[in-house]
Amino acid sequence: MTPPPQNLSRIRPAQPEDLETMGRVAYLTGFFGESAAVYFPSLSLFRDLWIKPYLYGAGMCNWLAELDGIVVGYIVGASDTQVYRQYFLRSAFEMLKNAMAGKYPGLVGCVPYLLRAAWYSNRRAPAELYPAHLHINLLPQARGFGLGHQLLEAHLNCLRARGVRGVQLSTTRENDRALKLYEKFGFEVYIEWRSPLWKPWLGREATHLTLVKDLRAQY
Repeated sequence: MTPPPQNLSRIRPAQPEDLETMGRVAYLTGFFGESAAVYFPSLSLFRDLWIKPYLYGAGMCNWLAELDGIVVGYIVGASDTQVYRQYFLRSAFEMLKNAMAGKYPGLVGCVPYLLRAAWYSNRRAPAELYPAHLHINLLPQARGFGLGHQLLEAHLNCLRARGVRGVQLSTTRENDRALKLYEKFGFEVYIEWRSPLWKPWLGREATHLTLVKDLRAQY
């Protein structure tokens, strides 16, 4: 009998031309591992807010995960929060033009989340100690192949090679699988709090976490 084909996986650096693909992965996993459509109807705005900055000047050490030649996950990050914020100041006019031109279908339906996100903002660790931040997402079919481990390892090694002192990330207690991965790499809880941010869509408050890692220490 012919053995079943094996899944071929790999990671590679992310490029600006990967924006659309990465945006779709982000959108399909943007609500606790499921589609963000439940609270954010505009895929294109979601992509431009949470993926584009990292690929167009504000990011560093971005990687993609592929399974059988298909992009199934990514890790993105920025090493300087100030540079990240400056990107949005520079791109605000372009995004406004896109909105007025109708390039963000579903925009009105995104307003409730955007207002709540501004009101119930994240609590960050000190930027002088943990200047970098990261986001990692994998499609459900990509889990179990070690891709999350490979992505995070590549990203952290890249930050270390560039002399970045520390990194932080935001997550929730809902994300059990990712929390185990972060713990394996030596991330620690800096602050933990209950937030009503997701209550309209989750039906309850969620426990939010800011995790940190000193990149001068090995895991």
